[in-house]
Amino acid sequence: MIDAQELVADLTEPQREAVRHVDGPLLIIAGAGSGKTRVLTRRVAHLVSQGIPASSILAITFTNKAAGEMKQRIEKLLGRGIRDFGRLDQPWPTICTFHSLCLRILRHYAPQIGLANNFSIYDSSDQNKVIKDALKTLELSTTNFPPGTVHAKISNAKNQLISPADFTRSAGDFYSKTVARVYEKYQKLLAASNALDFDDLLLRAVQAFRDQPTVLKEMQERFSYILIDEYQDTNRAQYVLAHVLAQRHKNICVVGDPDQSIYAWRGADIRNIMEFEQDYPDAKVVRLEQNYRSTKTILSIASKLIAHNRQRKDKSLWTENDQGEKATLFLAGDEHDEAHAVTQRLKELKDKHGYSWNQVAVFYRMNSLSRVMEDALRKENVPYYIARGVEFYNRKEIKDVLAYLRVVANPSDEVSLERVANTPARGISDGTMKQFATYAVGNATSLWGALCDAEKISGLNARAIKACKGFVEQVIGWRRMAFDDGEEAAVAADMFTKSKGRVTKLMEAVVRQSGLEDFYKKAGGEEQDELGNINELISSAAEYDSGNPDGSVVDYLAQVSLVSDTDALRDNGGAVTMMTLHAAKGLEFPVVAMIGLEEGCLPHARARGNPEELEEERRLCFVGITRAQEKLIISKAAYRTIRGLRERTVASPFLNEMSQQDLQVIDRTGVESFSEGDEDGYIRQRMEAESERLGGQFKRGQLVRHKMFGLGRVAEITPMGSQTRAIIEFNTAGSKTLILEYAKLEAVG
Repeated sequence: MIDAQELVADLTEPQREAVRHVDGPLLIIAGAGSGKTRVLTRRVAHLVSQGIPASSILAITFTNKAAGEMKQRIEKLLGRGIRDFGRLDQPWPTICTFHSLCLRILRHYAPQIGLANNFSIYDSSDQNKVIKDALKTLELSTTNFPPGTVHAKISNAKNQLISPADFTRSAGDFYSKTVARVYEKYQKLLAASNALDFDDLLLRAVQAFRDQPTVLKEMQERFSYILIDEYQDTNRAQYVLAHVLAQRHKNICVVGDPDQSIYAWRGADIRNIMEFEQDYPDAKVVRLEQNYRSTKTILSIASKLIAHNRQRKDKSLWTENDQGEKATLFLAGDEHDEAHAVTQRLKELKDKHGYSWNQVAVFYRMNSLSRVMEDALRKENVPYYIARGVEFYNRKEIKDVLAYLRVVANPSDEVSLERVANTPARGISDGTMKQFATYAVGNATSLWGALCDAEKISGLNARAIKACKGFVEQVIGWRRMAFDDGEEAAVAADMFTKSKGRVTKLMEAVVRQSGLEDFYKKAGGEEQDELGNINELISSAAEYDSGNPDGSVVDYLAQVSLVSDTDALRDNGGAVTMMTLHAAKGLEFPVVAMIGLEEGCLPHARARGNPEELEEERRLCFVGITRAQEKLIISKAAYRTIRGLRERTVASPFLNEMSQQDLQVIDRTGVESFSEGDEDGYIRQRMEAESERLGGQFKRGQLVRHKMFGLGRVAEITPMGSQTRAIIEFNTAGSKTLILEYAKLEAVG
């Protein structure tokens, strides 16, 4: 029996308040490093201690890694394991991501909502291929309509719950109307392959709730208590899913921090958390303001910065941690000097202060900034690891094995079928596959159906027919092994250790019988990297089988397909971790270096003149700073080479918004000097001098001329150092916000 008092004994009063709340809506504003995962897991255990059936509790987070951590903590609190087969009918709490939840719903109710329950889930490369096929079918140029751009438009539409028909109706210009045609064709191609993409999981689940009232009612009755982590990152589809599920019981608890909302570019809507109290006027609000991660100095820098945002919930972060030393701000000559300075500082922290390399992270706003930093680390023999996302699952040999399994699970999956039909080479050429595709269209069958009818296709030579028959027989044999429990499956499985799970045995059979194993052995022997990676994939199948004795290849593939960027981050084996600021969300390191604090980089150039995007860039900077536990290094280069041209940079306005007394400024440019002990106000003095130089040329009400916008009057001037901005009311162009450094305004009269 769970002791409810014991659950909250080591919590602060606000944490206890959040854990003990049972019925009704609850908003938890959880500041950076405030122990929100502890609160969420204790809350689940507390609900169970109050006699609430564990099966009626749904906890949603954004990554499989976070969901796995929550499961482990809850297992300890409940004193029993949480076995998760990816199904809805389980007698324990459901802890998963939004996409995983929707996948379970679609699998469970597939016949009712018009889906085959063995549908494939296409990853980004598969989606890109289908987009290209759609463009080709519609005879559209990939130059005029880049597949990545078109898919981003379609993805955004799906996350806004906009169907192809809705998109077509709202399309007003030629480009939008063309994308609408691609969207419609893309969906038809996915349907032909019995496949969904990631965005379809959310869209189809919402459509199921809308079109099948019994499905929605059953789900509402099933989950009477809903907890959602990182609520500031939810998009429109996720918002609708959460609220329709909570409609019946109103027991919805959301946890998040508007100051850490950094994913608007992929559909996240900060209004979801900002307006929660409008959606639920009787909501209880609890603020978690004590930070357990960072020093007082780091917290001061972050708090002073984020206070400049308007879209936020008031809170005052504080900590009982040590004061800590000042953050180091390098004003470097150029990107090479910047990388050298940061590298030397990291070496000093390791050699003199005992930090290990895996306690260090380097963050940057854009991937392009990593190259020079990598060069500097290599020159100093500093090991580093670049976190680029799901690298393992994007390797060719891994995608080949998974494509075989997807064909076994779903022979209608044409993208996977085309990938493996001649991998490794077995005599089924690209020309032969084109003949199969033509036959499939002419005979209203699938590509798999055409392969099964190889002997009926005129023009195929005997070698191609034999190769196709052999391949089809192999796939049918693997399907028996995957889905049958009869004698044939037992015979097929006899060649492997019977103690191994179903997916493991199937994967080993595919790797050996397809010829992949022999191919990679011949390519480089037993130690070949590709074969080692395949063996690692087999190990992942064994792990899946051990935790899912009733699992299937369909569920295993679904689990693999939902692996996210941050799930791929692992112990880097004693190396500095390098990553973008977006990838750093949810992580923490004793030592953090943030490079490239310049206008156009952080904040990004696209935020120029857009107050909402500038606030998101500031939140991104805030997230980077609050990943640091003990030491923070910030850098800015006076010059940076862009496309081969050395250009002078402008300091990020965020530097002036940080608490100056918490920065130790090291100016390596040689342009200006300052006396010892005068570092605190150095950045501010430089910014003020720059503001006076730029803004002092003009005053409010003054008539000015711009080369493009013509005549106008100065409405307002905002001092921001070299970013000093002016709002000009132009006679014909309307109101414009311009950076005076670049605007080249002329005073008139």
